[in-house]
Amino acid sequence: MQLLKQDITHLFVDVGRDWSSKAIIAALDRKGVSLHDIEKDLCLKENTIRNVFYRKCGRYEEAIAQKIGVSPAVIWPSRYPSNDRTAA
Repeated sequence: MQLLKQDITHLFVDVGRDWSSKAIIAALDRKGVSLHDIEKDLCLKENTIRNVFYRKCGRYEEAIAQKIGVSPAVIWPSRYPSNDRTAA
């Protein structure tokens, strides 16, 4: 008997809301990557990438999302408005 793979994302992420910094760090950790690793890849000074938690930083958002394996719009939906809205 094969067990169904259960989506437990909702336990630490509210769908449609920006992920918390802890959720982002946990997702990176699960992939074996740290914020420090991404800073080194982008040639940033220590702790610079943490700005992404407080303000829009497209380059940092893209790097983090790529390491996690999702679109930046999944992690920060408030920063990437949906294109599927219909005009009233």
